[in-house]
Amino acid sequence: MVLQGNCKILLFFCIIALVVPASADTLNVTFYPLVTSTPEPPVPFTITLFIPTSTMIHSNQITDMVRGPDGEVVIATSFGLSTYNGSWSTRHMTHDNLSEGLMDDYITAVEYDRNGSLWIGYAEGIQIYNGNYYQTFRDQQLLKNMEIKDLQRWNNDMWIATGHAGVHRYRDGEWTWFQPESPGGPGFYEIDSMVIDPPPANMSLIATEGEGLWIIRSQDDPIHFECIAAKGSTYGLLDHVRLDPNGGAYFFNASMVVHYSPDVNFTPVLNNRNLAITVPSINDLAAGPDALYLATDTGIYIWKNGGIFRRLDRFEGIGTSSVVRTINIDTDNRVWFSTQDDVGYYVDRVGEHDSLVIETVTSPTPTPAPATTAYVRPIPTLREDAPVTSNTSDSGGIDSIISPIILGIKNLLSGFGISI
Repeated sequence: MVLQGNCKILLFFCIIALVVPASADTLNVTFYPLVTSTPEPPVPFTITLFIPTSTMIHSNQITDMVRGPDGEVVIATSFGLSTYNGSWSTRHMTHDNLSEGLMDDYITAVEYDRNGSLWIGYAEGIQIYNGNYYQTFRDQQLLKNMEIKDLQRWNNDMWIATGHAGVHRYRDGEWTWFQPESPGGPGFYEIDSMVIDPPPANMSLIATEGEGLWIIRSQDDPIHFECIAAKGSTYGLLDHVRLDPNGGAYFFNASMVVHYSPDVNFTPVLNNRNLAITVPSINDLAAGPDALYLATDTGIYIWKNGGIFRRLDRFEGIGTSSVVRTINIDTDNRVWFSTQDDVGYYVDRVGEHDSLVIETVTSPTPTPAPATTAYVRPIPTLREDAPVTSNTSDSGGIDSIISPIILGIKNLLSGFGISI
């Protein structure tokens, strides 16, 4: 019975491989977990994939992501600024007039200010788009280094991390440079990432490239930069930071994740030895209200209640590569990820749908055995614009196609004395 079920699954994917056209890179694929046999209802989830093309997101190299004013997802990539609101659009550089388009296709950071204007960071400056035109800043009198590493809105201010020049602030039309190693200035030159923990904490947390971890506890002048983990210390070796929606932030590197909050200080969360015996490298992290999502070289690990809740790799539908480079969560709780080949999002649908009971198996002997129940999740479907759902049962649908094939296999194997 189990072998027959596995044959059906294998043959299904063989048929899909034959019928999907060579131009399948123009499709987005919604993957639903296939089948589980367990006395407990399965945990449903879906993964939607987008293969980068001219009709979708144009690059799988994602550098930043932000929510737009109308709920759309704005994604900074290495080849344009992509927007997703159920369908895709992408903006590119305009050589003739920078006020009408991007100044470069490689975008390093994006953020919205208090007025709803979009700030776009590049390797050589900043643009601000107000919905009508782009204003470009490439003046070294304002930005001491043109390379934009990160953009973060802090209430009415915009904070800009730049190359080897520390950090700048834009407030009410005025630019302020906080010179590294100056009296009262930051004790670092290059920021990797920073987050703003909103009120009641109302603080900025900063991870640098090898110069420790820092905090700004108030945005009121004079700004005070405080080191919370010195260069070379255990936690000072952490070089990335991501916001915790429950308060505080997660600092991490390729092997370790810790949580920080001012009242508790540092709390170890996990290291990569907790994930798998292969000790995968942690490439990125995103925090949800009740789980951590870890992008690693062997897939996505969902960390919940002190342990691994779920692992997603190629076999769960994240694409052709299990090397996940970036991960983000949007305001609709879609977990966006990028691999070496694809871009997609994961949605956990716990509690949204009841599992479908399709079969009750009992013993053929006169004394009935305890019943076991098999549960099924929706079968994978291909779509061009929107997910296509398909209700397929053992009495029709795909089985009407593959049942004769299975019968032929059974007859062939029976000739060798093999019964399935």
